[in-house]
Amino acid sequence: MSKFRLNILQLSESARMALSAIWAHKMRSLLTLLGVIIGVTTIIAMMTIITGLQRYLEDSMSMLANNTFQVQRYDNSINFGPPDREFERRPNITIEHADAIREYCPSVMLVGPEVWSYSIEVRYRDKKTNPNVMMAGGTPEFQVNNGYYVGKGRFITDADVDYNRNVIVLGSDIVEKLFEYIDPLGQIVKINGVRYTVIGVLDEMGSIFGQSRDNCAVIPISTYQKVYGDKKSIYITVQGKSAALMEQAKEEVIDIMRAKRGLKPSEENNFALWSSNTLIDSMNKMTLWIKVAAIGICAISLLVAGIGIMNIMLVSVTERTKEIGVRKAVGGKKRDIMSQFIIEAVVLSVIGGIIGVGFGFAVGAIFGAAANMPTAVPIWSVILGLVFCSFIGLVFGIWPAAKAARLEPIEALRYE
Repeated sequence: MSKFRLNILQLSESARMALSAIWAHKMRSLLTLLGVIIGVTTIIAMMTIITGLQRYLEDSMSMLANNTFQVQRYDNSINFGPPDREFERRPNITIEHADAIREYCPSVMLVGPEVWSYSIEVRYRDKKTNPNVMMAGGTPEFQVNNGYYVGKGRFITDADVDYNRNVIVLGSDIVEKLFEYIDPLGQIVKINGVRYTVIGVLDEMGSIFGQSRDNCAVIPISTYQKVYGDKKSIYITVQGKSAALMEQAKEEVIDIMRAKRGLKPSEENNFALWSSNTLIDSMNKMTLWIKVAAIGICAISLLVAGIGIMNIMLVSVTERTKEIGVRKAVGGKKRDIMSQFIIEAVVLSVIGGIIGVGFGFAVGAIFGAAANMPTAVPIWSVILGLVFCSFIGLVFGIWPAAKAARLEPIEALRYE
């Protein structure tokens, strides 16, 4: 018999004996494993929830079309300190900037200036929406750059913008509220007393963070500025010609914006570029720290569990002292005795890890169902949890195993 096969048989026998010893003390083993179960359940459940949340956010935050970014006056960042006065003094972004980008940026395909107002109320005859409608002033590029598409009627045209027409495209939430049994096309709605003719209805877009994207309306940007003035800074949504040209398109836009705003080479940009990936990257950085915290909690739980495993293995050595003496008396080697108790500690810990993985799956699935969110179990978290368990069993099983291996046969046989 080869040495490798002999070693496999010895390991199998040691594992079988370990399982028998664990089964003989089921309640004690279960109580010992609580720390391992809690630790592994924590990391699996947290990673499952976070991974599902990330996928949900990535899908929800993809508000701009592919190869699209936006030029804004301010950075999209969270600032917990006092407002920066230089930041507040940034000059507005105007339609002239959009025209310059359209003319001088060869890597750009679509340029759509847009401006938004919130808390708008839309009226139709004796009906009205809640004052929470989002209204945009835009150009024909708006629907492509923002991923909004017309399901019925038409979108804004260049002629609508050129002639400041009072036309409007409505989101599906507004249509359901105001035109339950009526074809909305051609109907007249009022916003702040101004009349608009409905020319289109947008396809449903769904919600993000509980905020419906279908509760919106779009009018020509020229009409918006005619009604509300042109003193408000606009956004410029830019679509590159291809994914390969995205970075080049951004560099061209930055160069044009700096030139139009009269910035010197030593001065920082007084505008910002934003894309869906910007927000997704920020969320990923935030969830990274949650993952680190979850792994820390798991490590602490497993450390406490390891101490419990070590104590229970020391008790097991004491209870089986005479058995150890018999094995040594018939030729058992220290190495065999030591490996037997180490394997028992590792098996005990891994069993707790497997139970924890099952509980982690269950907790993640329950949370996902309750929050109506997708869940996904990252394989690396399962592997990490089980490796942690094996490592804990190995490390904390060494001392009891060494104690068992050092017992003198005669003293062990005399033990009562």
